[in-house]
Amino acid sequence: MEKVYSNKLVVPYLKLLEQRVGAAESEKLLDAAGLDRHKLSDQTGYSTLEENDKLVELAVRVTGENDIGYVMGRNLPKSLGTMAGFILGITSPAFLMKSFGDVEKKLALKTINKTEKIGRNRFRVDISFKDGFQERIYGCRNRVGCYESMPLFFGLPYAKVEHTECAHRGYKHCVYIIDFPEAGFSAFNRIFQFCSLAAIGLAAAWFTHLQDFGYLLGSMGVASAGFLSFSLYKSGTAKKAMEWAMISNDGLANQNRTLENTNMQIQSLQDLTIVLNNSIRTREICEKVVGMLVHEFRFGSSQIWMLDEKREYLSCQFALGYSRELQAFISNTRFKMGENWDNPYGLLVQTMEQGKTLLINDPEEAYARLTARTAEFLRALNLSSLIMTPLIHKDKPIGLLAAEYHHGEKLQNQDRLLFQSISNSVANALIKADMYEGMERKIEERTQELAVANDQLMSAKEMAIQSEKLSSLGQMAAGVAHEINNPLNFLVNILPDVRRDVEGLEKIRALVGQAGLGEDLVRKIKDLDDEYDLAAHLEEKDFVFEKIKKALEKSTHIANSLKVFSRTSVKESIVRESLAEMVAEVIDLIPQTVRGDTKVEVRIAEPLGWKVNKIEMEQAFLVLINNAIDAMGRKGRLEISSRETPEEIVLAFRDDGPGIPEASLKRIFDPFYTTKAPGKGTGLGLTIASEIVKKYGAALSVESKPGSGATFSIRFAKRQG
Repeated sequence: MEKVYSNKLVVPYLKLLEQRVGAAESEKLLDAAGLDRHKLSDQTGYSTLEENDKLVELAVRVTGENDIGYVMGRNLPKSLGTMAGFILGITSPAFLMKSFGDVEKKLALKTINKTEKIGRNRFRVDISFKDGFQERIYGCRNRVGCYESMPLFFGLPYAKVEHTECAHRGYKHCVYIIDFPEAGFSAFNRIFQFCSLAAIGLAAAWFTHLQDFGYLLGSMGVASAGFLSFSLYKSGTAKKAMEWAMISNDGLANQNRTLENTNMQIQSLQDLTIVLNNSIRTREICEKVVGMLVHEFRFGSSQIWMLDEKREYLSCQFALGYSRELQAFISNTRFKMGENWDNPYGLLVQTMEQGKTLLINDPEEAYARLTARTAEFLRALNLSSLIMTPLIHKDKPIGLLAAEYHHGEKLQNQDRLLFQSISNSVANALIKADMYEGMERKIEERTQELAVANDQLMSAKEMAIQSEKLSSLGQMAAGVAHEINNPLNFLVNILPDVRRDVEGLEKIRALVGQAGLGEDLVRKIKDLDDEYDLAAHLEEKDFVFEKIKKALEKSTHIANSLKVFSRTSVKESIVRESLAEMVAEVIDLIPQTVRGDTKVEVRIAEPLGWKVNKIEMEQAFLVLINNAIDAMGRKGRLEISSRETPEEIVLAFRDDGPGIPEASLKRIFDPFYTTKAPGKGTGLGLTIASEIVKKYGAALSVESKPGSGATFSIRFAKRQG
């Protein structure tokens, strides 16, 4: 590793360790840190940066002084010793500063020291580094302490040092401005220096001319004058030191007040850090940051702006410290990035796009560089100073933080540092909040999607259950239809034979009176004829057989209608039928004893028709009409109407019964579901009706509210009709 520092810079730290913990303990500490004491004690040698780091770390640990470099620098006059201090004290500040710069170049091999005098007792030091070397902060602080302590060589108070540029604050160089206290007695010091040299010269001459006491007396006289001048110089510097001490007391009081304010700001920064760490809402963060700038940091007003997701518009998220009207205006304002800056807040857009902190302490001078409209608006705010800094995340601005004073207060450089320090924390907190809120929105969207999917799943489950029910019902219906059709087919097939037999019996009865049988046999036949009332039955035989035929046909069709649940149903005749005629035939089939006092009104346009199996569709109509009559208690009004649109034909069955409960509406078409009393319904009517209309490209639906009746609608879609 490269040697960069002379061991002469290390020796004071070794002595400090010995003073604090003793030679033996300091030896142990150095060994533990991997440092060789004998090697570091060699003042002709050099040490590495890493060795210096370890030694400084030990000094900090032993002394408890974190700013150890600064403390050691202020101790420079003591560390050089009395004789060196005396010799330097009879020089001048300019000589001392130049000598210090020359020595630093020899002791710190990577340091370039450029010292120049810029005033009577004012100096500027520019420190740069070779080969990209990066000095540690303790080296910088040590240099500040040394510069402050240099007036002590002349019996004066500490110097005032301004560290205007620092490599640890982003600058390329370290620049120091050193102001020595003005003594006003430098002439006495010059006389003392001249007299001292003259006295030494005369004393040397006397040693070569011992018989000539004039040299000796001259040397003593000149030395006395020199010491008198030195006394006057020291007396003057002492008085000046007293004056400086008094000034320093006032300065210390101001510094104490500044420290108090700084401590308050540090506490407020800690509070702000806690707030930012604990906040997960963008709005909450904006309100608290702006609130703390106004209430804790004592700015007159503040505002925070943010870009939208597309980075197109800059809008105010929160503002505080303005009038109600102005605050409402600011809070509802947004600007398009890159647009013409001639607007009241064009300055915000400029600061965002330039990405630099803007500090204005002379508003009028700044207004001269702005557009008239912007300047007019800012004057209305009555600003005395303004600061705004962009909120940057990953080298991209996401928003802007601003604060203002209104009553003559001016911003300091520490305000710039404050805004630059908190801007990163605020930007990071806003990014985290935005990510959290985005995740929350995604979770909410996902939850909604899952809810929809769950509803769809439940619907699919219900449909599956319904399908399973219908499948089971179809199998059962097919079996029932088969069992019923067997005896029905037998009756249908035997009916013509029975009728022929009855007709034969009628002929035999007619021949009995013509055959000339005995009276006794005729009487017996006559008794049988009367007993069975053959004359009346034979007279009505045609009517009876016709009724039986129709009843068998109806029973057969009813049995066959159960096959609607079975996909094995045989295709029957499907032709275009009049809806009005089918409804009228169904109404005619309903006995008066079933209809009761129900008034049925039919308003169906005559031309309306559909391709259906007439008997099946009439069965569906019969179910709807019978259900309506039952719901109204066989009294009330049933209206059957039609409506035609370009897309569909709607056949509506509306009753004025009690309506259907909401809980029953979802299950009204389920097989075996009924709202009727036990023993008065099978729960298959509406299911059968729904399947029938579906078979012919239509759909059966219901609308109902408790107390307002019910309307069952059959919708025939024309694209299928």
